[in-house]
Amino acid sequence: MNIIETNLEFGTLSKRKSTQRIILHHAAGSNFTVEDVHRMHKNNGWSGIGYHFYVRKDGKIYRGRPEWAIGAHASGSNYNSLGICAEGNFENETMSDAQKNSIKELVAYLKNKYKITTVVRHRDVGSTACPGKNYPFYYIANG
Repeated sequence: MNIIETNLEFGTLSKRKSTQRIILHHAAGSNFTVEDVHRMHKNNGWSGIGYHFYVRKDGKIYRGRPEWAIGAHASGSNYNSLGICAEGNFENETMSDAQKNSIKELVAYLKNKYKITTVVRHRDVGSTACPGKNYPFYYIANG
C-alpha cells in the first residue's frame, strides 16, 4: 500500500490521546483533489483538511491531516478516531473497484496498526447521510 505524502500546511493541530475507531466519509463531490478539500476546509476556518486520508477514484491514497492529530471530520467524535474520505458522492454514484479495494486495504492496515475493532460511517455518529447509500461499507469495514 502506498500513501502519497502531500506536505499540506496546517494551522494549529492538537495531538489525539487515543485511536479507537475509524470513521468513513465521502466528499459529496465528484472531482475534488486532496488540495481542493484542504482549501475548502481552511476556508471553513479549520486548520486544514479534517480527514487523515483521502482516497481518489483511481485508488490512490493521499495523506491529509497527520495521523497523530485530532481530526475535524465528525463533530463530537474526532477525539479518538481517524477519518478516511472517499472522493465521490455515494448518494448517486457507485465506487470503482480500485477505490473500494484501496480503502479496504487502508482500513485493514489501520485496524492492525492501532488495534482498532470499531469502524463506522459518519452517519453512525452524526446527523448526515454521509458516506451515502451506495458506499460499500460492509465490504470495506469487515475486510
